[in-house]
Amino acid sequence: MTILQASNEATETDTTIHSVVGKIAYAMEHHLSNGDLAQLRRTSPATPYTPALWKMLLTYVPPSWTGGCKQDEKELRWAALLMGMAMAAGLHDPNMPLGRSLVQAGWSELRFVRLVQARGDGLVKEVRRLANFLASKSHTADWSDIAQLLFNQEGEWAERHRRRIARDYYRALYQQEKDSSS
Repeated sequence: MTILQASNEATETDTTIHSVVGKIAYAMEHHLSNGDLAQLRRTSPATPYTPALWKMLLTYVPPSWTGGCKQDEKELRWAALLMGMAMAAGLHDPNMPLGRSLVQAGWSELRFVRLVQARGDGLVKEVRRLANFLASKSHTADWSDIAQLLFNQEGEWAERHRRRIARDYYRALYQQEKDSSS
């Protein structure tokens, strides 16, 4: 088991989901052992807690993001994110919005609609499908967008985020169709 260096950023007040996801992606690509990645890839709602999960949470995620009210739910959502990121290790690109990435990779519109409408355990299943798909295509995406889907499932902010992903998806889909008909 590789020992990870604690991130100073995990204790700063200006930590963002983008910075945390970026550090996790970097660690997965450059520091985690194959065994740790395998543990994370095998994560499921029935068996979410592995040594690799705790190592990543305690090293990279601010304690306030996993503790307090609804702690179990928060940890399960982090487990789902880390499972997907491990399945698609090396494929995080903060400059590739999720919607555009899915179009470029060939993710169907039906699957896209299921993804943005999913909540709870259904969303975890969709994240697993999405990670498998992106990995099979070796296609990058901004995993921060997926994190936001997992961590903000209800409310106006969550709906605005889903609309932004949808705008990116349909803009890219329209452009792709326009380019192919020219």
